[in-house]
Amino acid sequence: MKRITKIVCVLCFLFCVFFSFAQDLEKIGKKDMIKITGGLNYSSVFYNAQGIQNRRQPFTYFLNGNVTANFIGITLPFTFNYSNNQVNYTQPYNIQSFNPTYKWIKGYAGITSMNFSQYTVANHIFAGGGIELTPKNFKFAALYGRFKKATAFDFENNSDVNMAYKRMGWGASAGYEKNGQSIKLIYFSAKDDPHSLTFVPINTNVTPMENTVVSVAAKTTLFKKITLEGEYALSGLTRSLNSPNDVNVPPRNQLPLIFSPNATSQFFSAYKASLGYRLKLFGINLNYERVAPEYKTLGAYYFNNDLENYTLAPSLTLLKGKLNLSVNTGLQRNNLNNDKLNTTSRWVGSTNVSYAPNNHWNLSGAFSNFSTYTKQKPQNDPFYRNTLDTLNFYQLAQSSMLSVVYNFGKGEIKQNIMLMCSYMITGQNQGAIANPGLFGSTTDIKLPSKIINANLGHNMMFTKTKTGITTAFNINNSILTGFNILYLGPNLNVSQGFLKNILKVSVGSSYNQVITNGVKTNEVLNHRLGANYSPKLSNDKIGKFSFTLSATYLQKLKSIPTAQAFSEFTGNVGLSYSF
Repeated sequence: MKRITKIVCVLCFLFCVFFSFAQDLEKIGKKDMIKITGGLNYSSVFYNAQGIQNRRQPFTYFLNGNVTANFIGITLPFTFNYSNNQVNYTQPYNIQSFNPTYKWIKGYAGITSMNFSQYTVANHIFAGGGIELTPKNFKFAALYGRFKKATAFDFENNSDVNMAYKRMGWGASAGYEKNGQSIKLIYFSAKDDPHSLTFVPINTNVTPMENTVVSVAAKTTLFKKITLEGEYALSGLTRSLNSPNDVNVPPRNQLPLIFSPNATSQFFSAYKASLGYRLKLFGINLNYERVAPEYKTLGAYYFNNDLENYTLAPSLTLLKGKLNLSVNTGLQRNNLNNDKLNTTSRWVGSTNVSYAPNNHWNLSGAFSNFSTYTKQKPQNDPFYRNTLDTLNFYQLAQSSMLSVVYNFGKGEIKQNIMLMCSYMITGQNQGAIANPGLFGSTTDIKLPSKIINANLGHNMMFTKTKTGITTAFNINNSILTGFNILYLGPNLNVSQGFLKNILKVSVGSSYNQVITNGVKTNEVLNHRLGANYSPKLSNDKIGKFSFTLSATYLQKLKSIPTAQAFSEFTGNVGLSYSF
């Protein structure tokens, strides 16, 4: 199987390369035969603190670049990164992925990833190669590579946390789409090499696995107003390839010819469907998803399973498009087989409203609700009563937002005033409580936490001189258990354009005061400076160059005798060049 897959991938790649050259051979010898584009970026960060120990490195720099070569229609991109900050960059120079493209042909090589669907291959990184073909209404894709490298047992720490078998994977997909009608078939398989580890501890839970997934997805449009969309996936998973064949009878093979189960094999299904109805002023979508307990694919890192989702999303447009209303709400539950001690149900709902009666006013509002209720299943035992049997859990989070913007001013001076407010309340309750229902209520939670935010700002723009002035005042009030914390303070920012707006400079300062339980506990001043210079070169073919400079100076004042005053300076210099 591995040898056949490798041969097919190589033949497909060679066919596409020869086909590409055959299509654009007339470009050989012409000026546009080779095109090279790319860019180079350099940035450095300077940091210094007084009154406290440095909270980051005094000097760091980053250098990254990209070069894309186009040879007779074939695109060859390269990227690299370099930094002295070894926390984020483990290798000074690294080319990971090679993705040549030509018209409807795209290749993948190196350390790369591909996406077939959320139930099969979902952007899992692998070392190998792949190809995508999208001629007209068709789409084909194939991949082959190493999805996990062999990692030996950690003798030094006596740990198998990172131990892993070598895992190879391969897959393909084929689809067709035209005029709102589409169908897509997916196949993916991955298998661990049981002999890739020289030592395996007896008591480890790490076993060599095998997985095969097939999926079919389709979409159709009826009467130009109704859309139907769905996907069904079936996954066969063998948890241990080392399981003896005579221990238990393997389950009924639901994937004959492409999967060979043993006693540790299981089959899982996942499917989703969507129904949409759209008119000029009204639309609604109904969505349903069900993922079986323990559903898993080796083509994804993490997968939520044992869940059932119902979603409803209506929308309405009124007053010739000036008023828009939308609702998105859904219900989720788990324990589909009713074999777990806990059953959790969640309800998520959000409402959005926007109204723009004219060019001056713009109003918008939103409300969201998230509630979770977990019920502990009682255990029947005539001799023992677990006190946790009545430990149910309820959690609620509600938030609302209001935004009002008023634009005014004509000619050389344009202005706007903006007010934004938000309110959020969260809390929970546990014990012998009943289900508060889908919508829940704040009366069902104990010791709620409340957060209130408000921002009032005024913007003034002088179009002739390219001068902008922004003033604002911010308030944040957090009401927690035993604490009432209030943040408030003004903000001023001035920006100016020079040299026909080639040079842009901005300066600003903000002051914030913290009041805890009615007592001032903190004061912070923050000063900012920024500049961006993007000159126009005499010849556009040379490329584009830009220079950026920014600096921040933070001062924490000694507002109370026990407080510690300190200051921090952070500067950034950046250079970029693109061609």
